[in-house]
Amino acid sequence: MPADIHLIERLEVENILGEGVIWDERVQSLYWTDVEAKRLYSWGFYSGVRYYDCPERLGSFGLSQQPEQFICAFESGFAFFTPQSGAITWLSKVEKDLVHTRLNDGRVDRQGRFWAGSYAESKGQGLGGLYRLEENGQSTKIIHDVSIANSLCWSPNGQTMYFSDTATRIIQRADFDPTTGSIENLRPFIKTAEKAFPDGSCVDSEGYLWNAQWGSSTVKRYNPEGKEVLCLEVSCKQPSCVSFGGPKMQHLFVTSARKDLEPQLASQPANGSLFIYQTSFYGIPESICGLKPN
Repeated sequence: MPADIHLIERLEVENILGEGVIWDERVQSLYWTDVEAKRLYSWGFYSGVRYYDCPERLGSFGLSQQPEQFICAFESGFAFFTPQSGAITWLSKVEKDLVHTRLNDGRVDRQGRFWAGSYAESKGQGLGGLYRLEENGQSTKIIHDVSIANSLCWSPNGQTMYFSDTATRIIQRADFDPTTGSIENLRPFIKTAEKAFPDGSCVDSEGYLWNAQWGSSTVKRYNPEGKEVLCLEVSCKQPSCVSFGGPKMQHLFVTSARKDLEPQLASQPANGSLFIYQTSFYGIPESICGLKPN
C-alpha cells in the first residue's frame, strides 16, 4: 500500500453491488447504494451504518438543496427521493421502450446539473446513453450507443468531463462548457489493463482522477495527462466506486461488490465491504443539484 494511504476501517456490509458513494459535508455523512438490494446506505464517523429501502434499483444519486433528500437515477428514471420517509417525486422516465437497460452511474456537475448514464443488461448492449437532466425535469441524451456508463466526473474547474463505457476499458475525456453543459472533442484519456474494467471515478483537488477498476482489486490515480501515478491494492475482487470525504476531505471511500463472483469468493467478508482510507490527498466537496421538486 502507498505510504501516504492507510486503511482505517472496513465496513462489512455485504453489498451485492455497492456503488455511487458520495460524502455530504453539510451533515458529515457518507452515502452509497447497493443497486441489486434496492438500498441506500448511510454512515458517519459517530453514527454507524444505516440503510433505507428504495422503490427501485438505485444506480446513482446526487445531493439536493435539502440535506437527506437526493436527486436519483433509479432504474427507470430520474426522481427526488427522501429515504427516511420514503417520499418520492418523479421527474422523468428514461428509455421506457428499452426493457434491457437501466440507469447506472451519475453525478452532479460543478454547475449543479445532474447526469446519469445507462447500464445494458442481457440483450441491451449499445442501446443506452448518457443523459443530462434539464431545468424542466426532463432529460436529454448527450452521448449515444452506450452499454455500461461509468466514471462520470469533472475537473476542478469544470471544463473537462470524464466518462467511460466500461466494456471498452477506455476512460474518455471531453471539453465541457460549464455555461451550457455541452461537450466537444470526446477522446481517449486512458485504457485500463486486461480484466481491469473502469468503474466509478472521482477527481481530487489537484485535478487527478481516481478510478475503481472492477475485477482487478485496484484503485488507480492518474494525472491530468493520463499517466498512472499511484496504484492502491484493495482486498476485494471488484472495487466499484471511489469518493473523498471526511472532516478535512482526506478520507478515501471505496465500495465493492459480490455480484457474479464464485460462491467461495462471494462469501469472503471483504467482497461487498466498504473501505475507508486516511490519505494525504484532498478531495473536492460534491456539488449540489440546482433543481427543486415541484
